[in-house]
Amino acid sequence: MNDFKEFNLLDVRKNSQIVNTLNKVYKLWGYEKIAPSMINNIDILKTSGVINQDELVTLVSNKSLCLRPEMTTSIVKLISTRLINKKRPIRLWNNGIIFEKKDGVKNSQRFNERIQSGIELIGYDTEFPEIEVINILFDSIDKLKLKEDCNLIFLVSSTTIMDLILNKYKSNNYEEIKKSMINLDQDNLNKLNILKKDKDILNELLYTRGNPNNVIDKLSNLYGNSKVLEDLRYLFNTIQPIANKYKISIQLDPTFQPHLNLYEGIVFQMVSVRNGEKSIIAKGGRYDELVRFFNPKENVPNGLGFSISIDNLRKIIKEDDNINKKILLLYRKKEDLPIAIDEQKKLHETGIITILEMNPCNDVSLSKKLMKENNCSEIKWIK
Repeated sequence: MNDFKEFNLLDVRKNSQIVNTLNKVYKLWGYEKIAPSMINNIDILKTSGVINQDELVTLVSNKSLCLRPEMTTSIVKLISTRLINKKRPIRLWNNGIIFEKKDGVKNSQRFNERIQSGIELIGYDTEFPEIEVINILFDSIDKLKLKEDCNLIFLVSSTTIMDLILNKYKSNNYEEIKKSMINLDQDNLNKLNILKKDKDILNELLYTRGNPNNVIDKLSNLYGNSKVLEDLRYLFNTIQPIANKYKISIQLDPTFQPHLNLYEGIVFQMVSVRNGEKSIIAKGGRYDELVRFFNPKENVPNGLGFSISIDNLRKIIKEDDNINKKILLLYRKKEDLPIAIDEQKKLHETGIITILEMNPCNDVSLSKKLMKENNCSEIKWIK
């Protein structure tokens, strides 16, 4: 059962506007369109470790198949098969619907549909492909023109930071500590059988987030200098001026980890804060292991990308005056039809939806009836 509410026509137009804007940005960066299958093989998702099977929306007719829970796995699989001979790096963009089991209820077929748009960058032989992907995300959000009171936070972490923090606990409560850190569960953390000194450090890290360089300095003091931290510092110092240009605040959170087991390395979310309400409008990260899983012989086995939530963006973009306008164009004399056709074309060029009534009209009451039948917001007469 699908609990997702039907869109009204205005929502459909807004979705189209958002997607068209994003597609233009992707194309300018050299990305090509791809349309992955809406049906996924459950065994492939399980083997690749992407998602818990209980969260999948399976097909009643074939329990080995499911509706796609995300786009990336299907795209990486396509790259390793049909696009195996395509020159790297491969730059792809996609739009479509993903399917999420409602509330993660086991054995339930109640699900939600989510519209998303995003990119994937595979096999880029450079040390920091993240810079390109993050730059495209910032550019995409900027082109959408969000409401003025919408504050953007770019929340970043890395699975390598969590590895650094948990390295000494691999033989002692590793999974429990990791779970407590990700869930910010201080109570459970304090119950674990580890040294008090270690508990104090971990408790402090639960609430350590903010300016990336300050957080990296703190981690360096606790765990020493490392390539992991220095690479992160270089990445943040590179993207910070870009973020400043777009008025995006960057925060580093060592405990932030993605829900999907898809990512390794850099993970991120773009969060909108408006009137005290937070909304995740984009998320992404790096998934080198997934690339290696589908093609162990890949010369440059790296991959990363992001997905943008069209549903959440729709609520925070500025209202386009023309998107709510739908004109009914009327004329009184038969010989004025060519003039009306020309006027309709002019209105279309400005982006205004315009319906031309092909029959002459001289009746005011009929004109109001036609406006209502065509769901128009106003009438324009040819004089």
